[in-house]
Amino acid sequence: MAAQDSPPSPSRWTFGVLIVFTMFGFGFGNWLARIPAVRDRLDASTFEMSVIGLTLAAGSLLGLVFAGRTVTWLGPRQSILYGALGQALFMPLGATLLWFGMPIPGMLALACFGFFFSTSDVAMNVSGAAAERALGKSRMPILHGGYSFGGVSAMGVGALAEMLKIPVPVHLAAVFIVIIAGVLVAIRSIPGVEPVEPAAEPVPVNTNTGPIQLLANPAAETAPPKHTSYNPWRDPRIIVIGFVAMSLSLTEGTATDWLPLALADHRGFSNSAAALALGVFFVAMLTTRAAGSWLLERFGRVWILRASAITAGASIVLINVLPFSWAAYICAGLWGVGSALGFPIGISAAADDPTKAVRGVATVSAIAYAAFLVGPMAIGLLGEHLGLLNAFLPLVAFLIFVVFAAGAAREPGRQAGSTTTG
Repeated sequence: MAAQDSPPSPSRWTFGVLIVFTMFGFGFGNWLARIPAVRDRLDASTFEMSVIGLTLAAGSLLGLVFAGRTVTWLGPRQSILYGALGQALFMPLGATLLWFGMPIPGMLALACFGFFFSTSDVAMNVSGAAAERALGKSRMPILHGGYSFGGVSAMGVGALAEMLKIPVPVHLAAVFIVIIAGVLVAIRSIPGVEPVEPAAEPVPVNTNTGPIQLLANPAAETAPPKHTSYNPWRDPRIIVIGFVAMSLSLTEGTATDWLPLALADHRGFSNSAAALALGVFFVAMLTTRAAGSWLLERFGRVWILRASAITAGASIVLINVLPFSWAAYICAGLWGVGSALGFPIGISAAADDPTKAVRGVATVSAIAYAAFLVGPMAIGLLGEHLGLLNAFLPLVAFLIFVVFAAGAAREPGRQAGSTTTG
């Protein structure tokens, strides 16, 4: 697909990326909503389900290893398109193979899905960062809010499919037809922007909101970037930001992977009621991300990260302590609030330098996605011996780390302790 001769308006560009985020959240959310049904169909143990999650995460991590080069080579727009097509092929295929009792081929297909998903994930974040820069306002929380909205919608669709007893392969095939249609519409508003070295000073923006400083000048997108010797894996700030994002991503991923099964197994929830609890989690994430730009402008990244870690940690403890069904829904909501802004803040912080943004974003994403590689297996192993709810408790240690390491994500020009934009 040829690159556009003239860029779309920043608002249209941002809206196009928002649709992509929403579509990808909707696709992955429908898979998550039907995991209990897949488990029941396979009669699989908690550990066996963790292995299935591990294969998907491994494919995602492999995609991230190559994502920096892939997105630079193809451009964000083409990477999003090819990533969507790969997802639409391999998710329904993997679900079909698992459904008909072929776990090994099914897991390999899910690994391929993960590869395409993570590649397009980096691409949409890079394009979203460029759109944010062109607009001159923080929009990354809202973009990730679109992902949460897709997940919320998916929980409703998944619960309905569960009640109607629609087979998982049929359900997911229909979902990804809708996703491809949405992405094909959205990419018409997305130019193929790559990060380049500015020829002059960057356009001034409000650094209190931490916008991604990528050039949004498609006419210059073919200019060769400088700093080719830069290695983000040797940048201490990027590594710390990566581990902060990883800790909060682990917290988010644990809820999405295991919360429905934990409530079904240890609180006696039905599959549809457990999926509804995960929907509460996603609604809370969506609401928090919708307010994220204002919160970041008012309080800054550091205070938001610390508050997020404390909120998520408290919810994890309380969901173990309080045995009431209503309390589980409240804790799921608090868990979503605490998990909402960690990854978007990490992406914004990784792209503070426009000349290194794509490699910084890819590196932080790779570290954060390690949570999805190690997390499902670790939680599954602990869950086999302690029960899934108790297996959530070690997450608190990661959240304590966030409280102390959050300063690495501070916006350029924002002083320590500042909580206002003035």
